Amino acid sequence: MLSTSCQKEQVVLVDTTIQPYFDLFEKEGEARGRTIDLSAEGIQGILTTLEEGNVQGQCAVNNTTGIKTIRVDQTFWNTASNLEKEFLIFHELGHCYLDRRHLDETDSRGNCNSMMYTGNNVCKMRYTSSTRSTYLDELFQ
Repeated sequence: MLSTSCQKEQVVLVDTTIQPYFDLFEKEGEARGRTIDLSAEGIQGILTTLEEGNVQGQCAVNNTTGIKTIRVDQTFWNTASNLEKEFLIFHELGHCYLDRRHLDETDSRGNCNSMMYTGNNVCKMRYTSSTRSTYLDELFQ
């Protein structure tokens, strides 16, 4: 899918299988009082092969143009559940759009307090349909 953003005068590329998660990110942010327009920001989303070990996704910023691209490993995407895809896209948009950094704070049972955790087994991620709302509240705070 290609869309044009008049504000930045650039073509924004978002893979059609990623776009619904971009749309949902905007909707969830709006439900929490945040106005989000990812296309106006020029954030792109592509499926590709990521060579870096266990990396499933990343927010890459072009140092020359400043264009931000969510890069998602195709192999991960092909086998991930909808909830896993949502988590990954929301985590990466947390970096690219919300300018969030990694946060490895835990609760008393060692569960991650934020979906912005590093993934280095510092805490246990419990992103499920029953915990989703709590994690999204924290993401968009």
